[in-house]
Amino acid sequence: MTTVSQRPVDFFSDGLRIRGTLFSPSSCSSPAKKHPIVVFGHGFGGLKEWAIPETAEALAQAGIAGLSFDYRNFGDSEGMPREEVSHLGRLQNWQDAITYALSLPETDAQRLGIWGTSLGGRDALAIAAVDKRVKSVLAQAPLIYWTESSAARMAGYDDDLVGFRSDLAKDRMNKMRGDEPQYVHFVRGSGDDIKQSFIESLTMGERRSFYNRITLQSYSPTVLMDVSSLISRISPVPVRFVFAEDDTLPGQVWAYELAKEPKSLIKIKGHHFSPYMESKSKAIEAARDWFIDTLVVRDAV
Repeated sequence: MTTVSQRPVDFFSDGLRIRGTLFSPSSCSSPAKKHPIVVFGHGFGGLKEWAIPETAEALAQAGIAGLSFDYRNFGDSEGMPREEVSHLGRLQNWQDAITYALSLPETDAQRLGIWGTSLGGRDALAIAAVDKRVKSVLAQAPLIYWTESSAARMAGYDDDLVGFRSDLAKDRMNKMRGDEPQYVHFVRGSGDDIKQSFIESLTMGERRSFYNRITLQSYSPTVLMDVSSLISRISPVPVRFVFAEDDTLPGQVWAYELAKEPKSLIKIKGHHFSPYMESKSKAIEAARDWFIDTLVVRDAV
C-alpha cells in the first residue's frame, strides 16, 4: 500500500504568507519520477482542515500529490481583516498555489488538477477557464451565482435589503477611516441547522481556527457573483461536477449544461453539506476516480 506523508508548506500571494499542507505519495521521494498534483480549495469561510485531508489522502494513495491551503485572512494564512472573504484575493491565492505546486521538483507540470467545493467550486471553474496550466477540474456543490438578496439572507438580514445596503455602506466608511470591520455570525443558530450540524461534526483540531464570525464585507456584491459566462471556456480541459440532489444553491445543473465536452456529472444524496458528512465517501470516490482518469490513466494512453 502506498504510504502518504504530510508536511506544512507556505508560499507568498500578493505579499501575504499563505500556509498549506502538502500530501505526497511515498513514491514522490524518488526525484526521477514526477507525479500529478491536485490543488484543493474550500468554500465560503472554509478551512483547509475541513473535509479536504481525507480526499487528498485518497488521491495520494493513488499516486497523486495534493496541496491544500488556507485563503488569505483565514486559518494559518496571513491577511487582514481576519475572517474576511476576499473574492478577488481568493483567485490570486488559487493561482499562486498552482504556481507553488508546479515549482515542486516532483510535480509533473502537464498533470495538474484543481478541486474546489462550494464557493471554492466557483473559484475552480473560473480559474480553469482562464489558467491553461490546469489540466483537469472538479467542482463540488459549486456556488455558480448568488444575488444580493441571497447574500443578505446569508448575512442574517433575511429580506431587509435596505438595512443590508445601509450597513455595508457604513462599514465601508468605517474601514476607510481605519476602524474595525463589522462582523456577523458565520453560523447563525436558528434557521442554520445544516451548517450547525456540519460544524459540530468537526473535531476540536479541525475547529482550532474557527471563531464563528465573518466580516459583513464578505457578503458585499462583487463582479464574481456570477461566473456562468466563463464555464464554456473551460473546454478542452475535462471538468466534473459533483452535485448533492437536495442542494438549494441555484444554477448547478445549468452550469453543467453550459460546460462543453469533455465533462462529467455525478449526483450524490443529500444537501449542500452532505459531501462533507453522510455522503463523504461517495464524494471522495468521485474525486479520486476523476483525477485518476484524467491525470493518470489518460496520460498513460
